[in-house]
Amino acid sequence: MSNICDVFGKCGGCTYLDIDYDVQLKEKTENILKILEDSQIEIKNYEGVLSSPEIYHYRNKMEYSFGNEMKDGPLTIGLRGKGKFYDVYSAKTCKIAPKDFGKIIEFSEMFFKDLPFRNYKKHSGYLRHLVMRKGFKTNEILLNISTSSEDYHSHVEKWVNEVLKLELEGKIVSIYHTITDAKSTVVKPDELKKLYGKDYFEEEILGIKFKVGPFSFLQTNTLGSEVLYSKVLDYIDENAKTGFDLYCGAGTITLLMAKKLEKVIGVEIVKEAVEAAKENAKDNNANNVEFYLGDAKDIVKLLDEKLDTIVVDPPRAGLHKNVINFIMDNKFDNVVYVSCNPANFARDMIYLKDMYEIEKFVFVDMFPHTKHLESVAKLVRK
Repeated sequence: MSNICDVFGKCGGCTYLDIDYDVQLKEKTENILKILEDSQIEIKNYEGVLSSPEIYHYRNKMEYSFGNEMKDGPLTIGLRGKGKFYDVYSAKTCKIAPKDFGKIIEFSEMFFKDLPFRNYKKHSGYLRHLVMRKGFKTNEILLNISTSSEDYHSHVEKWVNEVLKLELEGKIVSIYHTITDAKSTVVKPDELKKLYGKDYFEEEILGIKFKVGPFSFLQTNTLGSEVLYSKVLDYIDENAKTGFDLYCGAGTITLLMAKKLEKVIGVEIVKEAVEAAKENAKDNNANNVEFYLGDAKDIVKLLDEKLDTIVVDPPRAGLHKNVINFIMDNKFDNVVYVSCNPANFARDMIYLKDMYEIEKFVFVDMFPHTKHLESVAKLVRK
């Protein structure tokens, strides 16, 4: 079977699917190292790149759009074309999503073929998005269908009954319905209904169990995240007893740090994620963690506890200047910086390099066949 997808080159999902995997890694790392070099960021010990344990069908979350590939064409459920706002290319044979997702798409395209899908130019049409998430260790699947508020909801309820009958490798344990009339293409609910099953699906990372709701953050490559988080733990100073975890999501890194440290404080802006983090801590008997709800840039002004170390895993925008000031004011001996955006990591290091140097640096390929890489840097105070 060819590993080139039916819509490769049209859909915006993969850019390197036609390139040998080792060549991909070489090209990606060279591009990012050049960005750091151009910013005069020095790395004492560069540890290379760690490959993804799986390079096909590795993603645990996909956000699909309802649409069509061409004007007046049949309904497709898939990804928007590269640089296109309207064209949607079917993801039935996607090489980076679980095969179960392809089966669910194939069934749902037929089931919904007569319903109007969203036209974001005219702001009309019912069907908007279909989000699928899967636990790789548990085989549990969560579905979240997003529609407008038009009254076709009985069709969605019938779809739930039918989609549950599909023969899949995994098991659908939760189905949600997000209802929104927002003009943007973001999957954000005005109203959220649970139509079937549990409030969450479960996943396990490095021996810790996590409950993941429809909007909880989780690294999209479960097996790759185990490689990434092992490096994060490895880069935490062995003398540290306490630590902060900023941008903690559902508490993944926080709970892993809690196995190593006496006390950890996690900070996260998404309310649902903090609630999940607290529940995950309880389920894993982690009594040495605390979670604060709020934007890291605001919360750091309120944190007056002196802890030994800090892990930051910011969104693509990088660190806010308040967070950079917090790091420098606290004079942490050791900072672990996880980054998905090399340009903004380089920008932040320009501010931090008067006080910190990069003692160790490694790439982890969480996104095979795309241009993206995660990096982990161990910063030590000069």
